[in-house]
Amino acid sequence: MRAIELATVTEQVALRVARLEGSGSPEEAYTLASKTFREEMDKVHVSAEVVVFREERPGRGRLVHSEVLSVGDVLGSGGVEVDIAVEPVEGLSLLTKGLAGSVTAVAASPRGTMLRTPDMYMSKLIVGPQARGKIDIDAPVAQNIRAIAEAMGRETSEITVAVLDRERHEGLIEEIRRSGARIQIRPEGDLAPAIAVGLRGADLDAVIGIGGALEGILAAAAIKCLGGEMQARMWPTQRSQVEKLRECGLDDPEQKLTLGDLIRGDEVVFAATGITPGETLEGVKYFRGGARTQTVVMSTNPRMVRFIDTIHVLGPDVRLQGFRR
Repeated sequence: MRAIELATVTEQVALRVARLEGSGSPEEAYTLASKTFREEMDKVHVSAEVVVFREERPGRGRLVHSEVLSVGDVLGSGGVEVDIAVEPVEGLSLLTKGLAGSVTAVAASPRGTMLRTPDMYMSKLIVGPQARGKIDIDAPVAQNIRAIAEAMGRETSEITVAVLDRERHEGLIEEIRRSGARIQIRPEGDLAPAIAVGLRGADLDAVIGIGGALEGILAAAAIKCLGGEMQARMWPTQRSQVEKLRECGLDDPEQKLTLGDLIRGDEVVFAATGITPGETLEGVKYFRGGARTQTVVMSTNPRMVRFIDTIHVLGPDVRLQGFRR
């Protein structure tokens, strides 16, 4: 499938759901984003099976359930068969609280090549192209940070690591501090930082810690396109999750997973559109009669990364005022 088709899908999701910025309504936002994603994907000439998707997300102290999209759904109008990982809104609470950093994203690869994972946690270590081949998720954190710094020709104090602000990361954060590296402690979302890590000249050099498995698969797709490296390990918290992993074909929950394990082969497409402003992607900007979006779309074949800045005509008033730059 063409990468630009996925970009069109994420743009439409962002355009609709960004109107709920600061709304305090995670249920409405997640339902709208999921519904829009389904509607837009069904216009694409593809047979896309949803293999990784979080059907429930936390919102206002309780779980928000997607009633319009689920794992196993096949979307599209028919055509080439692909697996897709879907994130209608990463940073749901960021969006509904009016905070920066929420995005909508999707990744696609040929049918049967994307690791199927249940909705659970995943431990991740993500770096950009310069540090590829220098990391080991089994090594101490300080050793990995030194290796990253050496690969980039820097001091450890010049390395910046993104970590989610979670109680489970208290020890990890102390280890990073002792190593001398800088830390960005994020309230939510580790996909957007993963994209930033893979881009040369970004302010982040690594993502370390435990986050959602869905975001891990999406990050793997982006990093594969960007030429970086990612290692991961599933992080089950219940015996039932271990059984679900076996059902998905992962018999050893302790297995160290590489990019090739997360997405097999050399064919992958990734697209993400900013909903609220972030360091890599601008959020949706509305004006009278239209809106502006920023999207990043990537692929491995052909290998390319494209940033798309789009003005959308949403009403007749733009004809009178003209397009904004």
